[in-house]
Amino acid sequence: MTDIIMQAYQVLDEIKNDPMYQAIKSFDQMIIRLYQDEITKFQEAKKAYDQIMNEGGTYHPDYKETIKLFSQAKSELYQKPEVVTYFELERQFQDELNAFLTDLSRSVSNHITTPNKLGIVTKGGSCHVR
Repeated sequence: MTDIIMQAYQVLDEIKNDPMYQAIKSFDQMIIRLYQDEITKFQEAKKAYDQIMNEGGTYHPDYKETIKLFSQAKSELYQKPEVVTYFELERQFQDELNAFLTDLSRSVSNHITTPNKLGIVTKGGSCHVR
């Protein structure tokens, strides 16, 4: 069992050294440095939105204004070129990880369920290894 754990750590180290993972980390740091005001505005709008949703949702008197501000803050942040690139890299990396997990599970058994491209497990939840 210790060998399996050590191999898992080796795989984790390989993943952390992957150029795409490093690029994602780099873009994350760049976004934090370049767009601190936009991030703060987005976080405040999200906090207000969450509070409105907890207090009454669509029936709350401030719902329309809060959703408008949240949408604007999100749009402003998410349209920045570095943020767009970050999410694209993150999606590609997630696809690679899902493909790796699928290959890994298939090498053990075809009955192990794995997430599809959307990250959703579509089959039953048990493993029938024979």
